[in-house]
Amino acid sequence: MSIDFRYLIPEPIFNELIELSKQGHADDDKIVAGWIYADRKENFGIVKGYEVTKDPAKSHEKPKSWMRMKKRKLYQMRKLKDEDNIDIVWQFHTHPDSKEELHDMDLQILNYLSTGVMIVITPDNVLGWYFDKRETKKPIIDKMVFEIINE
Repeated sequence: MSIDFRYLIPEPIFNELIELSKQGHADDDKIVAGWIYADRKENFGIVKGYEVTKDPAKSHEKPKSWMRMKKRKLYQMRKLKDEDNIDIVWQFHTHPDSKEELHDMDLQILNYLSTGVMIVITPDNVLGWYFDKRETKKPIIDKMVFEIINE
């Protein structure tokens, strides 16, 4: 990801996502997952919405089939981009334990995918992690900081 690329999120969406994580924390540290949609402009992406896709889970779960997980993710992302005319689609999940860093299961998933973005939502913050190990043995992991904007 370019260092000049900015990630913008409207304050109401930021607050809703933070609330999802807080609810999970209050409800026995349950994890919520889904998709975040954004429009791409010249040098920034602006979040336009999100969709929760799974019932809250007790913990990160190892996929039953890594290949099926990857195929489902790619299919869903293409479908959203093509059918709903969405520029950027990111997967998100909450970390109700407030840990902003990637958990071991997050790293295992990204390692399997070789490249991708994982958005982590804590009770205090929304941030992304860009992961790429296609051309290096050691993966490149860059933090994506979302700037809150007023609409």
